[in-house]
Order: sequence, then structure tokens, then C-alpha cells
Amino acid sequence: MRLAILSLLCLLTACFTEPPADRVWRCSVEQPLCPEGQTCVNDWCAKDGIATPDLASSSDGMQDMSMVKPCADGFPLGTQGVWACRGKFSPTTSVATALCQNGYKLCADGSRITDAECSNATIKGFFFADVPAQGSTGSVAKCAQGGVGNGSMWFGCGWYQGTRSPSERTQLPCKNLPLITYCDPLNNFTCNFTDLRLDAQKMDDARNGVLCCPP
Repeated sequence: MRLAILSLLCLLTACFTEPPADRVWRCSVEQPLCPEGQTCVNDWCAKDGIATPDLASSSDGMQDMSMVKPCADGFPLGTQGVWACRGKFSPTTSVATALCQNGYKLCADGSRITDAECSNATIKGFFFADVPAQGSTGSVAKCAQGGVGNGSMWFGCGWYQGTRSPSERTQLPCKNLPLITYCDPLNNFTCNFTDLRLDAQKMDDARNGVLCCPP
């Protein structure tokens, strides 16, 4: 009887012991709960800034580890660490910043990517930088400076996927970014012309997304 009580106490103690910081836990976008110092990436919790577990297992039964990615749905753009991360964003639900994970941030310029990499015709989707534009037409769009057309379009890379094609090349690149996409509610991109942060804009087509730059 005494042995049974001791065994029960040990089990209870184990249940309420804080897990080690390096332990791997399953998670999801809907329930991204991880221990402190870890982030949910590809449905697994992993230490911030290190590798994330792959679903494949190694020969010794332990899980292989793959490099941390800045987003669950995206791909590298260029060779200097920039990622195109797909997903919707809105100031009232999940802001654009939230699409960049593991220390990555919204790109504030195109210094890490070339024109050819940014405007490649094979890119399916427009990936917004945190760089607003203004102008009467896309061809003469420029960095937003206030006044007419302020924030009516945004700079980024790729080609917007939607019912229409509002992406264009401008003659006046802003911060090394050559392409813009028009604000257009009919194309699921609604802009706030007074708050020129990408986090204040709404884009409701998950085939597009944001540019994420390494820290």
C-alpha cells in the first residue's frame, strides 16, 4: 500500500514539473502554445533561433532537425535571406508583421534583393514590403511623401494574384523596390490612407503575402 502511494505521488509530481526548455512539443496555427523561449514552426515547438524538427526520423529513432524558416508557407527570394511569406493580413485580425516569424521582420527596403529576383515573372503572388507608395499611375509611383495618392499603392516583389492584375513596374523605384500593387477593395487589398504602416492595411487573398527579412 505504501509503495502504491509513493508511486502515485511520483506520477503526480512528474505531471506538474515544468518541461525542459529544449523539449519538443507539437503545436498548430490554431493553438500555437509553446514553452517560454520557443516558437511554433511547421507544427512543432522549437527553441528560438535554432533548428526546428522535421517529420522524418533518423536511423537512431531521433527526429532530424531542419533549419528554421521565417514562415509556415513561403519560399526564399534571392540569395541574401529574404523570404516571400504567403498569407492574409488585417489590422483587426492578424497583422502583416505576424507573417514573419523566428526573428524575421517585414522588409523595409529591397537592399537584400536584386531587381531581377524581385520582378521575376515566375513569382506567383505579390509580396509586400513595409514601403507605401503614391502617384497618379503605377508607372510614375514613388515613395509616399504625403499629398495626392498617398498610400494608394505599395511596393514589393512579384505579381499579385487576384481577379485583376494590379501589379506594375514603376519608373521610380523606392528603396530598391521596382514593383507596386494598387490598393483595390475589389481585388481584396484595402488600404488605410492615413496610417502608412503595412500593419494598418488589409489584404484578404492568401496567395499573396509579405517580404520577410532576416534580423
